[in-house]
Amino acid sequence: MSLWGVTALIWGLGCNGVRAQPDLNGWDLVIRGMEQAPWLQDLESLEPGCVRRGLQPKLDPSRWRPRSDWGEKLIGQLERLPLAEHHANRALQRLLDQDMLCFRLMEASADRQRSSVEAAFEAAGLPADWVVLPMALTGWDRSYYGPGRRAGSWAMDLTSALSHGLDIRRGWDERHVDEAMTPAAIAHAQQATSAYPDDPLKQVIAFVRGPQEARRFDPLSLDASLLEWCHLLRVILQVDRNFDWDDTHSLWALRSGQMELMACPESGGAYFSLASNDPAVCAALRMENPWFTTDSIGFTPARSSLAIPLIAGRNWSEKQGFCGRKPQPNNPLPVALHVVAPGEMLGTIAREYGVRIAEIRRHNGLDGDLIRVGQHLEIPGSHGPLSASKSTEPSPLEADTPWIWHTVREGESYWTIAQQYPQTDLAALMRMNDIPAEALRPGMKLKIPSP
Repeated sequence: MSLWGVTALIWGLGCNGVRAQPDLNGWDLVIRGMEQAPWLQDLESLEPGCVRRGLQPKLDPSRWRPRSDWGEKLIGQLERLPLAEHHANRALQRLLDQDMLCFRLMEASADRQRSSVEAAFEAAGLPADWVVLPMALTGWDRSYYGPGRRAGSWAMDLTSALSHGLDIRRGWDERHVDEAMTPAAIAHAQQATSAYPDDPLKQVIAFVRGPQEARRFDPLSLDASLLEWCHLLRVILQVDRNFDWDDTHSLWALRSGQMELMACPESGGAYFSLASNDPAVCAALRMENPWFTTDSIGFTPARSSLAIPLIAGRNWSEKQGFCGRKPQPNNPLPVALHVVAPGEMLGTIAREYGVRIAEIRRHNGLDGDLIRVGQHLEIPGSHGPLSASKSTEPSPLEADTPWIWHTVREGESYWTIAQQYPQTDLAALMRMNDIPAEALRPGMKLKIPSP
């Protein structure tokens, strides 16, 4: 049996319930979390406004970059999916909001390695347009770790990663290592292409959901989250060609040249939680070195030193005493308290505190990724959120806000709730609340536009 067949069998036997991230709300939350990322602060310190400055939509066909035949065919297939106009408008609105903030964050994040990955795909005989996938999955965030134990910029599932020879064990995950992840993504795309040579959409489905999902693919019976993600992918493909996507690439190179690499002596280890009392520094170190997946830093030949982002290098005064320290048994690791706010997921909370989803789940005795609004979570190994000034308490329900609140009752959906308020409609209601439709639960609070 081929390796692709083994992967399909494993998916069919044990992983049918696992779903990749892709959905519009999940993507939006991941991208907006980048506003606190250390790399953004570093780039902005090198050139103020390089990412945060607003953009205006462009439509200038004379300067469009050409798309591959594969990309053109994929867009045509995506345009024929159900509810095309509705979902495309929703996705486009996310990209246009706040002077295209999500688009700018996504493009700047991709600039870090997009050119080299495009070249690698083309050298392997694959269209460069494949690189839009990590943008639509994770915003090209190599530190991503999400539902279904997916990780890395390509949100690759564990089964596929292992089948492509990536080294994944406690404390170490090569899905976060660029030079290992890119060949694995190419091999995964080649398998999907071989299985469905004339069907770009099925190739994409096989990549993000697995071969079993692609085999039984039916455009008329797509689940809502995958359908809306497909239209997000289509909009990104269409909008991306209108802008100079590599305008922060030189800043990434400058940042890389200014970053420090710190190695610990062979006899000494290191612990993220003991790096500093400044939560921003601790989180910056963890997010810049995501291949170390536990609090303990186990240096390897592939990563024999710690990359120190500029935000930590300039403010971190505890470097010299970092190596060789160990948590004392009578001095437990720090624990931060977080109250779940509407729209939050374990992945976004883990990103905010610079820890792993698995650590939060294990410490709080959670069986899966489901959490509820108002739930108290202890965040082990963290002094606080990446943005130390950001409150972890939910926003007060103040009477003078530009909205009113609706408490979800048993059996209600976005559709039935929208019918109760003549001042809004389904699309506006879903835009205003970052809670996926399938995640609605009795007792949740939803924003409703004021009458």
